[in-house]
Amino acid sequence: MVELTKKEHLARKRVCLALDVPTVREALDLAGELAGYVGTFKVGKQLHTAAGNEGVNIVGEIRHRGGEVFLDLKLHDTPNTVYEASRACTVPGVSIFNVHVAGGEAMCRKAVEGAGDAAALQKIVPPKVIGVTVLTSLSDEDLTVQGLDIGYDDLVLKRTELAVEWGLDGIVCPANKAGELEKRFGSDLLYVTPGIAWAGKHGAGQKQLYTPDLAVKDCHNSILVLGSAITKSDNKKSTALEILRVMAESM
Repeated sequence: MVELTKKEHLARKRVCLALDVPTVREALDLAGELAGYVGTFKVGKQLHTAAGNEGVNIVGEIRHRGGEVFLDLKLHDTPNTVYEASRACTVPGVSIFNVHVAGGEAMCRKAVEGAGDAAALQKIVPPKVIGVTVLTSLSDEDLTVQGLDIGYDDLVLKRTELAVEWGLDGIVCPANKAGELEKRFGSDLLYVTPGIAWAGKHGAGQKQLYTPDLAVKDCHNSILVLGSAITKSDNKKSTALEILRVMAESM
């Protein structure tokens, strides 16, 4: 592995690799290969379900390989159900998990409470509980079709206001919106930003795209979620290092 500079180490902490791959084995191979260049690995519904079906402790396995986990399950249910789910999400190795802000105040507050209660019992630092504002796969037209009389940007802003008011630690938002939101809501809030493109590669279905250098220039407390830009590269380590270097130059 190439020795990282101080700034590249800082950049590594802000890179989250989405393990949106077909098999558990492929996900764990990626985690083992790239933990030196990636601080956090995103485990979504597909991988979480597949790992459960195979009896694999996916969080523990990624932690063993040197990575933290962003548990991207987008909890959205009754407040008591989300409380219990949040307790289950709070285990060593999970640094972040998310809920849908659209689930309402009681649900969001119970998510934070559940994480805090479980962390206290285990004597661990509670994970950051962040709120999904609006999916990056959507656009103004999609919101209109759903009967929402509000534009994409305005809905992201409104749900960020609610996330702050309801005690969440951060939000999920497009990378190209994070800078303006940080100016308004401050750097104590964590901004987790999917929709990062690099060398022409990005996740399927993403409509809100940005590049790593612009993302870190704009926002000082963001985590950049990358997927295909690295996982579909012919040389994954080299691509990850390129991304760290361009981020470091802009930090």
